[in-house]
Amino acid sequence: MIPRDIRHALHQHAAKGGKTARRRQIKRIEEFVEWCGCSPYQVGRGHVHRYFQAKNFAPSTSRDHWYAIRLLWQTMGRPGEPPKPSD
Repeated sequence: MIPRDIRHALHQHAAKGGKTARRRQIKRIEEFVEWCGCSPYQVGRGHVHRYFQAKNFAPSTSRDHWYAIRLLWQTMGRPGEPPKPSD
């Protein structure tokens, strides 16, 4: 489950810009966090690598999921970016 502070920040993000695309991004974040089975604050680089290995997305879908995970990292204030699917 996504903590209230992160959920609020993501809601603020979804309220601007292209609504459909941003809602999809939020759903991808929720799917990723649910797949990890832990708090978003405990998610690390290994989780991201295993997620992409387990899902085996097409390149464009993989890119979209990576953008969503990157948004999650930015929302949490983590330095840098999550590892890319091909790393």
